[in-house]
This record gives sequence, C-alpha cells and structure tokens, in this order.
Amino acid sequence: MPDRGQGARTVIPAAPSFKVLQEAAEWFAVLGAPAVDAAQRQRWRQWHDADPAHQLAWSQVEAISGKFLDLPGSGKPMAHRVLDAAAAGQARRRRALKMLALLCAGGVGSWGALQAVPWRQWAASHHTGLGERHEIRLADGASIWLNTHSAIDVDYSADLRRIRLVAGEILVATAPDIQSPARPFVVDTAQARLRALGTRYSIYQQEDASVVAVFEGAVRVEPTSEGAAGSILHAGEQARITRSGAGPVEAAATARRSWAEGLIVAENMRLGDFVEELSRYRRGYLGCAPAIADLRIVGTYATADTRQVLATLEATLPVRVRMPMPWWTVLEPR
Repeated sequence: MPDRGQGARTVIPAAPSFKVLQEAAEWFAVLGAPAVDAAQRQRWRQWHDADPAHQLAWSQVEAISGKFLDLPGSGKPMAHRVLDAAAAGQARRRRALKMLALLCAGGVGSWGALQAVPWRQWAASHHTGLGERHEIRLADGASIWLNTHSAIDVDYSADLRRIRLVAGEILVATAPDIQSPARPFVVDTAQARLRALGTRYSIYQQEDASVVAVFEGAVRVEPTSEGAAGSILHAGEQARITRSGAGPVEAAATARRSWAEGLIVAENMRLGDFVEELSRYRRGYLGCAPAIADLRIVGTYATADTRQVLATLEATLPVRVRMPMPWWTVLEPR
C-alpha cells in the first residue's frame, strides 16, 4: 500500500502549451456540433484523460467559453451538450463559472485574467470596461486617462496626492498643486510607489510587475520591498518595475501612450507581443502560435475594431486567423 504520509506530494501540471490549448478548443467545438456520436465522445474522453495538461487545458477553455455561453446567439445549446457529456462534477463547475461570468467584466486576453474576481475594480473610484477609455480631471488640474479594463482609487489628503492603480493602465499628466506647500503626487502599484517630479508618464500594471514609461519630466521609483534601491526614470525612458527594483532601462515605447488616442503603434514589434496587446481590447481568447510569434510588424492600428486589425494582419503577413468558436481566435502560420 502506498505511503500517504511522508514523501507524499502533490504534482501540479505545467501550463498547457499553445498546441494542447488549441486541441482543447477544437474538442470543445467538436462536442458542441449538432450531431455528436458516442465514438467522438469516447475519443474526447481518451484525449482528456491521457495527460494532466489536457485536463488543465480543457478547464481553461471551458472557463473562457463559460463567460460567453449565456450571451444571445453564442450557442448556449452547444454548451449544454458539451458540459452534459463531461463528468457530473462539471455541473458544479458550470454554476461557479456562471457566477464568475456575472462578476467578471470584459474579455480574457490570458488565463491569468481568470484567476481573480475583479471586485476591487468595481469598488474603485474610477474604472473602465473592455475597450473603454476615459479621461479624469482631478481637483488640482492633473489629468489621468484610463485604458481598457482599468481602475484607480483617488485619495487626496492634506499632505499627499495619492493615486492607487488597482488594475490596467493609466496615462498621467500632473499639474502644480493648488495648495501650499505643494503636496507630493504619487501613484502606488503592487510593486512600487512612483513619485512624480513634474511629469507625463504611463503605468501598466501587469501580473507581477509594473511597466513605467516617462514622456516628460521624471519619475522616482520607490520599490515596496524593504531595502530595495530606488531609482529615477527620465523623459524618454521605460522600465519594468518589480518589488525589488527597476529592470533595465529602455527607450519609452510609443505604444505606452498611443492607446490614449485609441491606437496601438507598432514599432518593429513582435507579433506575439502585438497580439497580447490587442487581446486587451477584444472579448474572448486571442492567441498567437509560437511559430509566428517572432515576426515583426510596423504600423498604426485602431483598437476600436479588432476584427479589422486581424484582417489586416492576415492580408499583410504569412498568417491566417482561425476561429473554431466565436470567442476563440488564434493566429497560425499560413
């Protein structure tokens, strides 16, 4: 009998590859067809049970798709056929996903976006939905633009002008304080406090870092980790900030401010990075095959019409756009 005491450990499967994730999406579409026979269900079950990575990929596709199954015209009967074909435990998961769909706003650009219910965004002072942009004028004359699916808290006190970036991305244009003595203007992220030194800059809150790009003036970076060294970013500079400090300084990317005008400006950008950026403005899953991720693109693309952007990519690059389901889109080699 195996020892369930010492030496026992839980094996967590690695994140599924792009190929496996695509296989899961294809199976989801197949099982949702009007006529699905027992042989197809059996082949799906064999594929599903063959590898923990397959099971994880299926759960991810199921979760992403679950956000769209109750929408008009999205194929709700298909969903019920798929979920009814799975194990009885999936019924409980489906109910949880329906609750998640009620709590989650917007689309899903990555699996990581599904891991937390964005209740903090809804409770924030200001927030935007998927594809929305909004400008806020603060009492001191400063302006803040919120990008898609972003949220901030504004906390002005007698001695500090504080903005907390809850999620997403903002572009900040500071103004001289109306009080005397002037109060510092800071933006707090999960990784650092960013102290403005008379400036215009953007901050993009990612899962484990903040990307800060400075366009005018300078920003002092004060990491949250005790003992971490601070630094200053000057106009034209950009860096990825973690709790331990700023990474290598790069030239500030135009894309980090062009979104305020509804544009993605690609300056010799990797296709994989471009697709990740575009996914922030599109409902559902949008992915890029590793085989074409390193292709380089140049141009200006409107975020308001992601379908047109994808059509342009397909017309100008050796890629094709595949949509096995309305909410699942991938770019593959042609």
